[in-house]
Amino acid sequence: MFERVSIRLRLYSLALTMLALAGVIGVGGLNALHDRLLIERQNQSRMLVQGALGYMDRLDGMVRAGALTQGEAMDRAINAVAAMSARQGDYLWINDLQPRVIWHPMGSWMGRDVSDFTDSDGRYLFREFVDRTNGTGGTFVHYSWPDPKTGQIGAKISYVERFAPWGWVVGSGLYLDDLHQAWRQGAVGWGLTAGLALLVCMALAWVLGQSITRPLGKITRSMRLLAQGHDVEVPETNRGDEIGDLTRAMAVFRQYLIQREEARLAHDRVLAQAKTVFDHISEAVMLTDETNRIIMVNPSFARITGYSLDEVVGKTPDILSSGRHDNNFYQALWRELRESGEWHGEIWNRTKSGAIYPESLSITQLRQPDGRMDGYVATFMDITDRKRREARVRWRAEHDSLTGLCNRAQFEARLADAVRIAADSSSLAAVMYLDLDGFKPVNDSLGHAAGDQVLKRVAKRIEAAVRGDDVVARLGGDEFVVLVEGLAAADDVARIAAKLVDSLAQPFNIDHQSVTIGVSIGIALFPRDGTNPATLLVAADTAMYQAKHQGRGGFAFAQPGQVLVSVEG
Repeated sequence: MFERVSIRLRLYSLALTMLALAGVIGVGGLNALHDRLLIERQNQSRMLVQGALGYMDRLDGMVRAGALTQGEAMDRAINAVAAMSARQGDYLWINDLQPRVIWHPMGSWMGRDVSDFTDSDGRYLFREFVDRTNGTGGTFVHYSWPDPKTGQIGAKISYVERFAPWGWVVGSGLYLDDLHQAWRQGAVGWGLTAGLALLVCMALAWVLGQSITRPLGKITRSMRLLAQGHDVEVPETNRGDEIGDLTRAMAVFRQYLIQREEARLAHDRVLAQAKTVFDHISEAVMLTDETNRIIMVNPSFARITGYSLDEVVGKTPDILSSGRHDNNFYQALWRELRESGEWHGEIWNRTKSGAIYPESLSITQLRQPDGRMDGYVATFMDITDRKRREARVRWRAEHDSLTGLCNRAQFEARLADAVRIAADSSSLAAVMYLDLDGFKPVNDSLGHAAGDQVLKRVAKRIEAAVRGDDVVARLGGDEFVVLVEGLAAADDVARIAAKLVDSLAQPFNIDHQSVTIGVSIGIALFPRDGTNPATLLVAADTAMYQAKHQGRGGFAFAQPGQVLVSVEG
């Protein structure tokens, strides 16, 4: 009997039935929309907190590995939470178990004891955060809180979870007013979509009422030819009914066949380009399987290590091991790689020829879409030249450019170490302050170039006169200083000072001219004359002036109650 009813009437009836069902389903759909929005926002809040906790867990692993102090790790975690709050639009906060606010986007809250803080309902909110996170996992807490946009008290839901290793509670929340607004926007969108769908259904009913069977034969014949592999031109159609759908489906299928061929060609081009990059990139690339067996390397790998692909396939990266790193180093590397999925750092490796070199290495895990381990990719480069440049820069920063001796900053650092060692071992150390006698007239009469030659030779004579492990430095001008450690008695340094006086009293041959100078030396002993670097240097300097007052060309020990007197060198 239903077959006797016209198609147009059937479609109109269907459209009206859909309108009625839309009204019934609408209420449930809007409620479901509200629940879905709430769940999505809760998940967003929870993911934000758990992202922060994941980063804290990684930092705590670095603390346990000794790569960071706990204070450094906490500072990094707080900086990350601040950055995540700015990036996400929502915000995070941290409080400890006291509870005291560790970090909050409102700076006035940081450091505040909130154990007695209550919300508008009289709840001890931060205490509740601590209590509710006492078990495993996190929880959602409903409470009232001022909306920062409107200043009005409104309902809010926060997700809070505890990071037990540091005794922190991390939280993030959402305002239900925002959720209601999003729900209203969704409801309006749903209503517009439903209305549009109804209009389309009515239009389809009218179109199908006009014609439905005439194009079917043509479509059937065309689909048959297309299935047989023939290229069939599919005419464009504006029909909105099943006939139009069939026509467009046929056009999509034809386009799919064309695109599949184009995609194959494009994929081949991408593979060729990737191989070009892989073959010509300056960094070495090594690909291993899930058991860490090498399956592919690029030409830069062969250039840096000396190993060809055939020599390393099936082997582990251990063939590059230099032996300079202990098991603890590799255990820490693999632990970080497993926890974070990547590792970056510097390592010493060995080439095929046996040469050991430093490299900058990055390792990344490769995983399949289902999460299973698929292998590792490592990229590295030889940083020998960079290390040499850094060493040259470091040497220049620590040495006098004229004489090559230690400069003042490096000497003071060495002196501080010596004082600490001598204090721990209850040993005797000495600082000798040297000031050249008669250098200024030589510099004025022969010129600064000749004066520089004298200073260079003075430096060599000082180094020759002292012991091999003594530290010699130029403080500036014609002033030098010597650090002598491990003395048995003060007479030992006196003999060294006398040797210096005799050596520097010998003439210098500068540009075929004989130049004679002398030296006055002040000696300060640790711990008798001072227990810190600054005091020892002042005492030695004062003793040097005493040596000048005694007639120059000699040395003097620091004495209690000496007064610093300037004497022209």
